[in-house]
Amino acid sequence: MKYPEGLLKLARALSRLPGIGPKTAQRLALHLAFHQEEAGELKQALEGLAALRACRICGNLAEGELCPICQDEDRDRTLLAVVETVADLYALERSGEFPGLYHVLGGALNPLEGVGPKELRLESLWPRLSGVREVVLATSMTVEGEATALYLAEELKRRGVRASRLAYGLPVGGSLEYVDEVTLGRALEGRKPL
Repeated sequence: MKYPEGLLKLARALSRLPGIGPKTAQRLALHLAFHQEEAGELKQALEGLAALRACRICGNLAEGELCPICQDEDRDRTLLAVVETVADLYALERSGEFPGLYHVLGGALNPLEGVGPKELRLESLWPRLSGVREVVLATSMTVEGEATALYLAEELKRRGVRASRLAYGLPVGGSLEYVDEVTLGRALEGRKPL
């Protein structure tokens, strides 16, 4: 069946987004074709993305030079969480439990992919350590995330800055029988008295 070129172009563009396969992209494109008001809202939102840039301090998304977190005077400026991506920063923010500031690395160490310390936003991290009492290493629990955390822990120790790592644990509502052995072992190591 022949589809209008505009519909095909939109479906192709949507299918390049993470988590959107060809069938979902086609359904979304058809929905937008028949709901022009929603398509207009989406167009305006997408055009608004052009105003976003990286915060000059932390690397978060910002509409100006600084992101809302770096501008917030109520944040604890002695506490800094180092994350791999902006998505990781938002995940921590959603928890509502972290009162400090952030530093987005822009990835994790991965020598096989050619990502070394120079490819990460480390040169802008070191000057931020003045006055920081603790750096929380909130990298992912992957091999690359672990390697990044170990590298940063050594660098922070060398600079006399206290480093901590996010705890390993079990998901709330999860069943022990479905948890992998490494996560379960680390949860046992990090147990707390009640």
